[in-house]
Amino acid sequence: MPENNMSINSLLHAFPSVESYYDFKENDREISRRAIPGIIKYAFHHSIIETDSEAAFVAFLEKYGKTDLSDKLPEGLTFSDVLNTLSGNLSVNALIAQLEVTARELSLPEVQATMITRLKKKFVINTPKKRALLRILAFKLAQKHPELNWHYDLLLQLPIFAADRFETLQENSGVTIAFHLQGQGSIIFPVDVVWLKNELSSCITYLRLEQHLHKRNIEMIGATAFHLRTAKKPGPMEEHRLYNEAIRNVMAIAHQMSARWLLSEYSTPQKKLIIIIHAGIMMEANLTIQRILEFSLNAESGIYLTDFAHMCALYATVKAGFELYAKNSRRSTGYSGDIWAVSNFLSYSYFDYIPCLLEEKMLPRSIFDPSYEDFKMTLLFPEQAGYCFFGAIKAMHRFPQSALLLTEIAKVLRARLMPYEADAVLANLLLTSPLNLVARLMRMLIYSNIAQTQSDFLSAQLAFERAEAEGSFIVNYCEPKSDIWHEIGVLHFGRCIKYLKYLREAKPLDRHNIQKQDLLDQLTKANDAFLKNMTASATGKTLSSLYMFGYTLCLSELLSEGIIPEGKSNDAVIPGIHRIFKNISIRVFRSIGWLRDEPLAAGNKIEDTFQNLLITINMVIARYENLVLCRSNIPFIKYTVALTLWDFTPAITPQICRMTLEWLKQACNETEKLIADNISVYHIAYGNISAEKFLLRIRNIIGVIYQYITDDELQQEQDSPLVQKKMNKLSDLKLMLLDLEHSPSVFPTDS
Repeated sequence: MPENNMSINSLLHAFPSVESYYDFKENDREISRRAIPGIIKYAFHHSIIETDSEAAFVAFLEKYGKTDLSDKLPEGLTFSDVLNTLSGNLSVNALIAQLEVTARELSLPEVQATMITRLKKKFVINTPKKRALLRILAFKLAQKHPELNWHYDLLLQLPIFAADRFETLQENSGVTIAFHLQGQGSIIFPVDVVWLKNELSSCITYLRLEQHLHKRNIEMIGATAFHLRTAKKPGPMEEHRLYNEAIRNVMAIAHQMSARWLLSEYSTPQKKLIIIIHAGIMMEANLTIQRILEFSLNAESGIYLTDFAHMCALYATVKAGFELYAKNSRRSTGYSGDIWAVSNFLSYSYFDYIPCLLEEKMLPRSIFDPSYEDFKMTLLFPEQAGYCFFGAIKAMHRFPQSALLLTEIAKVLRARLMPYEADAVLANLLLTSPLNLVARLMRMLIYSNIAQTQSDFLSAQLAFERAEAEGSFIVNYCEPKSDIWHEIGVLHFGRCIKYLKYLREAKPLDRHNIQKQDLLDQLTKANDAFLKNMTASATGKTLSSLYMFGYTLCLSELLSEGIIPEGKSNDAVIPGIHRIFKNISIRVFRSIGWLRDEPLAAGNKIEDTFQNLLITINMVIARYENLVLCRSNIPFIKYTVALTLWDFTPAITPQICRMTLEWLKQACNETEKLIADNISVYHIAYGNISAEKFLLRIRNIIGVIYQYITDDELQQEQDSPLVQKKMNKLSDLKLMLLDLEHSPSVFPTDS
């Protein structure tokens, strides 16, 4: 067996022996019946077995299976220790995302956070799904830490309970969120309270927050209220950044619960759900919340934060708007700080969909649904429509001026590629709130998306002009925020890409006088907007605009030097591309302090310096991991991380290849989850595109990489001359250019 073959070693960790395989086949039939064909297929595709058959797989296990009964785990090792070893600097959610990729590769069940939580408390492997999870962990351990040799049979020996090796300090500071139902001319009934508790529990599951907020911690306060607490990360109580993860999770719950209440059958304008968020010492939360409740609370969102919680939300870059509701409210409430109210959620990109809005009784699934025409008639011409049976429209009638409700409905319609219907919903909001920032931003994105879908160039131009007019209105009349400038920059970048695509496809006589300078002008406007975005940001280097700023500079220089031709190209790789990307990446990273501007030490290479940069980038990505919860946006974010890592590294290495492929596979995994609900994927250059089309893009790029390198070659400890030659060639490939309509099939594959 090849010593460095990661695929072989990983399979042998999941199935250490023939006996282990047959145990899986016979005792876990509900899983093995579906998984075994996938496992055999994996082994065959990775050239582990010569024929796609169970007999070949069993023969492989008989030859290489681990049967040494003397193997032992380190004394005192627990399931939590195994998870910590496997996750490293990753969060639990990031680890689960990686494990899900493995589960999908092996056709094993989805990894559930709740199961991991239960096993950490009590390690009892008594169900097929738990045993499948352990095989996934063994497989992943072999990939990340082959030197440990912790295979499946060994992991079964882990102790049920962790030994009390040291006393852990209980964190007494964190975030508390309170939910209070209040009647204003109406009575709160027991059924309303039951709904609140059940929906809160459902919300935790839907957002996959069981690792952070256990349902058993839902505490009933009085007759109509519930509190929920989550600890911050260990450290000083006053350090705002230690609350990042907790405050983001709590704000995500607040967003969900506020919208779910408006859509509930128990909700009426006379019943309000008041949500109060407190950060700090948790024992002090109840008294503070009670004092705030004594204040007159009538903000539209119904969501309020204490002064310290508001600061924590700002440090955590929570994508919501806040307004000062009560200045120093001590005289009225006994609470000495300011009270802040949530004015809006930038939910179109950052917060997840409200699950009930994805149901057919609420909104049509697509324009091809039989109910679509009825919905369109009810929305646009209600005077001509008959009985309304769409739950979303009924909710709009109950709360015709609710910004949160209307933007959430529009968000689903936009995600299901119904831009005109989404715009019609936003029109209801803009009638009474013409300066509503979220509605204006969404309308700008909608018209940009419409422009991208137009086959006729002049129609696309008209839609782009409409989108730019919305952007100008926002800048001139709405409250300035950094996100506004980012979206405006994306608008101009997307317009440039549309021009580029049109120039390549159109005949010379059909180009409507579009010249290369028009593309450069759009990139200049995009560049200016991204700079303003970073300027408006407190950090001065927002991640979203940072990578777009780099890509805009690269594309501008490529066009200026004539490296990207105006006509259709037959070459995906052109000399000079790598030099431009490398030089610009160094300039950008030096300008923000992620790379030092200093001469290289003797014998040191710029590639070595970039290893430190990779560590910095990974830490920054980890810091903002749970910032984006909108499922339409998550696949593209993972996709973008892959493209950025690849394109801006000074030289492609096996490590960069592995990291890029891992991010791309995660993007695939997240995209596949959208298909069942018919939710599109947000793409920064093309707007919303179907999940199926986005999957093709990702698989296209993965396929190009695998044209040049295999998994076995990527696992070699010492690069062979052949592998190094392949790496040098791959350094001339820029994934962004492949994504921008370069055909992967024309990339030369001769060695």
